[in-house]
Amino acid sequence: MKKLFIFLFILTCLGITACSDWLNVSPVGEMKETDLYDTEDGFKSALTGVYISMASSSLYGQRMTMEMPELLAQHWDVVYATTSDAYLRDYDFESDGVKSMVSEVWKSYYNAIVGLNSLLNAIDAKKGLFTNGNYEMLKGEALGLRAFLHFDILRFWGPVPTNANAAEITIPYMVEVTKELNKLKSISYGEALAKIIADLDAAEELLKHDDPILTYPNAILNNVGVTSGPYDEFHYFRQNRFNYYAVKATKARCYQWINDKGRALAYAQEVIDAVSSQTNAKVFQLATEETVGGNANLAADLLMTVEHIFAVHNPQLSKIVEPFFNFGNCYRDIQAIEDAYEYAKNSNDIRCKAGRYWEDRLVIRRQNLFKKYYNPDTQVSQTVVPLIRLSEMYFIAMECGSLQEANAKFIDFRIARMMDVGLDNSLRSRDDVDARLELEYRKDFYGEGQMFYFYKQHNRQTISWPRVVNNVKYKIPKPEEQTNFE
Repeated sequence: MKKLFIFLFILTCLGITACSDWLNVSPVGEMKETDLYDTEDGFKSALTGVYISMASSSLYGQRMTMEMPELLAQHWDVVYATTSDAYLRDYDFESDGVKSMVSEVWKSYYNAIVGLNSLLNAIDAKKGLFTNGNYEMLKGEALGLRAFLHFDILRFWGPVPTNANAAEITIPYMVEVTKELNKLKSISYGEALAKIIADLDAAEELLKHDDPILTYPNAILNNVGVTSGPYDEFHYFRQNRFNYYAVKATKARCYQWINDKGRALAYAQEVIDAVSSQTNAKVFQLATEETVGGNANLAADLLMTVEHIFAVHNPQLSKIVEPFFNFGNCYRDIQAIEDAYEYAKNSNDIRCKAGRYWEDRLVIRRQNLFKKYYNPDTQVSQTVVPLIRLSEMYFIAMECGSLQEANAKFIDFRIARMMDVGLDNSLRSRDDVDARLELEYRKDFYGEGQMFYFYKQHNRQTISWPRVVNNVKYKIPKPEEQTNFE
């Protein structure tokens, strides 16, 4: 464990400091990093350290899921008008608080990427250390994560894809651990996309034979110690790691982003159809009333973990989400939620019935409190934040397939969510599909940070829920430390 935390902090090369320190790595840090890679366990700890950093509050543990993209999508109203959350919701990127928030996230992304590059730069020379297919798994995960993180940086800070020019300068794509300042130069949109796809292709090739998620059902992989599971404990909990199907799903997301509908549909369908070779059962399933609401034998699962293709785990998540949702600045009013979830028509929808996800409470004012991550009644917090779920693959297939395919996929989804049967075969045009997807992205991914990217991908000039917003801004300024340096 000591080596793990050494690794997390030796590569603070993207601290928000003077430009001369932007890529500074201490000689002492380099020595400890070398020690880390003397054993297979050291490589495992290094990758685990990256996952821990991704689950922190500065990335997917708060900022880049439940907070920043949700504010930009207008999902939260704010209690206090002179706060960073309020300024961000109003697309005011010039306030000091918002600038600090953006810089923190940028730094955290690239710090995680430096950790991946450190591992990748060392792993080939130490290939003889590895057993049980761990060389392919570790390298494949690291390459896939590097692509995933860069793509999220590009989605957030890059151009609206429908208006993008391949030559437009966008973000740095880091593949080295280096002190050379010119290595953090931004590259063109086309180059960044090509590098993302190349890393995903390489990850897919490495993971396609030995990833345990191809063989074992998740019921086994999420239960360390079962006699019928993998021998190596590092092979468990594949839904919380960047597994083979996370590669496929990220490809679907990426190709959808650039409007390559054929490839996006193909990759999404592969994930939807995936089965484990041991049981021939579906690897992922749509969440239902039984899995979400729970029963005598199954606890309630508001995060729909049966759908998780990739997620991050933070055992301290309650310390983040309790103040954010239970006593924080962000909330959503009751009438707006009922409108969003089409409550009058779909009162049995598993996402809105019986106050399951939203609780009407009087705190600072009468408002709905969000319970997906933290339930103030039971005081029980979730410890996982989903980053890719199966429902997104259904939505990509609906958008990218024919109208017949869109209706068929929506019927499957509608049944799982217990929506009104009258919605069947209602998608008669592409406009119908787009309108339905806007509703379902909002309902399904509330608090997960995906709605902003839906709006940006489709270049929506107006957001009409919960209020009409005409000044939508999709181009997020990069931190001044980066732009000054460039």
